Amino acid sequence: MPGNKDQVNYWNSKLGLKWIQFEDELDAVFESVNQALVDRARPKLGENLLDIGCGTGATARAFSQLVSPGGYVTAVDISEPLLRHAKAQDCQANSGLTYSLLDAQTNAIPGGPFDLVISRFGAMFFADPVAAFANIRSHMKTGGRLAIAAWAPMKGNPWFEAPKNAAVDQLGPPDRSDPNAPGPLGFQNVDHVIALLEKSGFRNVSGQIIMVTLMHSGPLERVASLASNIGPAARILKKYSGSDADVAAITSAVFDEYRKFETLKGVRIPAKINFFEASNPG
Repeated sequence: MPGNKDQVNYWNSKLGLKWIQFEDELDAVFESVNQALVDRARPKLGENLLDIGCGTGATARAFSQLVSPGGYVTAVDISEPLLRHAKAQDCQANSGLTYSLLDAQTNAIPGGPFDLVISRFGAMFFADPVAAFANIRSHMKTGGRLAIAAWAPMKGNPWFEAPKNAAVDQLGPPDRSDPNAPGPLGFQNVDHVIALLEKSGFRNVSGQIIMVTLMHSGPLERVASLASNIGPAARILKKYSGSDADVAAITSAVFDEYRKFETLKGVRIPAKINFFEASNPG
């Protein structure tokens, strides 16, 4: 079974730790995705919940409020620095939320069995997703629900597309890879993900593309800088050992592209997100 060493290395590296550096802004930008995930996951008071790839913990904290009192959230990730930061952010010492450093593809998961498993942008990184979801399913109750948010294809997603195009123009193309390979866009193909979830034993599997709006209070310069420092632009900058001048040029191009999303209430960027739902037959 392939392991997730590459992802462990990435999410413990300087690139992965940018999610701490830009935490407040990223949490605000993706709040609309969180809400859409809540609408589909339908958490209930008293439920036992698992958050896969919890990162700095924003989604876990949001769902913890929705299952309490009586409910419990176990949030897992492969990045020790991100989990350490998530724990530090949980300033209320929430007794209904715990964080565990583990690989959900291969490790036993504490806290189960789970009524509900959720993930916001955290489930697309498994080297063997069928094995991973079979392992996750084994920790769920019969009839337990799964709800996942993942990026739809880059085309038509300016959050990714504009920085990537700017970085390619400035430095060159990224490494060629399988479009379904582990990564931010690893779950872009709805039919592919439905098939792997069914192969891992889930039933009542569905997937659909939903339009949401990513919101940032601005200014526009800050949004352009944020989008240019994570995701595909960051990976291209790393590949070509990009300089500060390269970063500035990419950010300037993204700024120009994002002008059309500027409003009196901040920056509003349309986004296409894949949402998947499934259940555990037992």
